Amino acid sequence: MTDLSITRMTELFFFTFLSLMALFYIKERVDYRKRKILFSTKGDYIHRLYTTVDSIGRVVKIEDLLEKFVQEVVLQLEMESVYVLTYDFQTHQVTLTNKSKEYNQHQIDEVLLEQLGLGDIKKTDHFYIAFIHQDASYKRILVVDHNKSIYLKDEELLWLELLLLYLNNFIENTKMVEDLLDQLKHMKEADNQQLPWLNKLLWLRFEEEKYQLAQELHDTILQEQLHIAREMDVLMHMKDSENFPTKLGKLHDHMITSLNDLRGYCENLKPPLLDTLGLNAALEKLIQKVQKRANFELFYTIDRLYLEDERLNLMIYRLFQELLNNALKHSHANAVTIHLQSTEEGFEVLYSDDGVGCNLDDIILAESMGIQGMQERVQAFNGQFALNSKVGEGMIIRIRVSETQHPYPYTYSTLNRPTYMIRG
Repeated sequence: MTDLSITRMTELFFFTFLSLMALFYIKERVDYRKRKILFSTKGDYIHRLYTTVDSIGRVVKIEDLLEKFVQEVVLQLEMESVYVLTYDFQTHQVTLTNKSKEYNQHQIDEVLLEQLGLGDIKKTDHFYIAFIHQDASYKRILVVDHNKSIYLKDEELLWLELLLLYLNNFIENTKMVEDLLDQLKHMKEADNQQLPWLNKLLWLRFEEEKYQLAQELHDTILQEQLHIAREMDVLMHMKDSENFPTKLGKLHDHMITSLNDLRGYCENLKPPLLDTLGLNAALEKLIQKVQKRANFELFYTIDRLYLEDERLNLMIYRLFQELLNNALKHSHANAVTIHLQSTEEGFEVLYSDDGVGCNLDDIILAESMGIQGMQERVQAFNGQFALNSKVGEGMIIRIRVSETQHPYPYTYSTLNRPTYMIRG
């Protein structure tokens, strides 16, 4: 090296540098085609698993679920020959689930198929074989044809194994949902068919509602009636005729108050104007009643809605009823705001107050203030329920419902996991 001139050393340096750059470039191209090692987001297997699970989790039919799964495997592993096969335990026959693909018929060891368990991925001379799902009669397996030229890395095998675990759970849940929908469909078509568990659930809910109503009537109307009965008994045996008119007048006032309370309970059970004059008139009357009792300022706006599903009108009325009752009983607010706004696909209810607020964890644990009831009403129509509150900082509730998201308009729909969000 000491005998080399500076010019010669410079030439050697640049030759070595360019040779290394060319070598690294060729290596990257070979890795891309053979092993798919990339200096990019394609190597982020955690992100790839998250996006894949989110994608296949949106499908609600098993056939579509398997088809979407194959598409994701082809996309993420960059493999062309990917199949889902169904193995029949009785006939020992293997059939191709996806009829649109052509399957390269290589011999698959039947013993290997029967022994394949959850989370297993086996490599043969022609295939990678992985377990997907199994029931009483069939086993579904994934086949990836590697053509003796493509080898999956450990990271890719781990990604595939975790994805298969998710897919197995998705299939189980989808089967239960499909079975439930079939039972509901058959029950609707045949009046003589009954679902014992559904009848029991409905009966328990009816009994719970009747118990709550009975408790409220006992604590209010019944106590008033007992008080009136005692006063009447006193009047019947009263000898002082001078005070008789005064006491009779007081008793009359008690009776009027009791009748008004009873009328209020009847109106709560069935809104009087909802069926005759419509939602807006019923809400206006409800708000007028609340304003007479409230010690806070109430600001409100009510848009006129044009909803195809008339059941939504009753749900909106109940939501207003519960929100305003909560404001009267619990908020201790100076100002309460409630808005009913029309949206392109449905409606939105916005509620806020400047009251004492609350701890969200306490609400969830206690299931108090009607929050659970409102959530269930919104969930039944695939709506969104968002609550934000802190102690001393008031409360904000936002409810949004879209008419286009009712996949089964005559059932209690929870297929797409309707979200209700409680945010701190």
